[in-house]
Amino acid sequence: MKYILQMPSYTYAQKAVRLLVSFGYSCELKRREKECGYDLYTEKNPDIPKLLNRYKIPYSLREEESS
Repeated sequence: MKYILQMPSYTYAQKAVRLLVSFGYSCELKRREKECGYDLYTEKNPDIPKLLNRYKIPYSLREEESS
């Protein structure tokens, strides 16, 4: 499973990418096609939401099933 973090803006998405990469997490950023905002795809790790909360980066969390 992966986390999909729905980011409200490009600025917050970039902040999240820089933060997660600095802590050694891999992630991929994609612009949403039908809505405003960006989706950040990461491994499923309970520390990732805690880290974003600690640095006050807003997001909505979704989980994706592995195929």
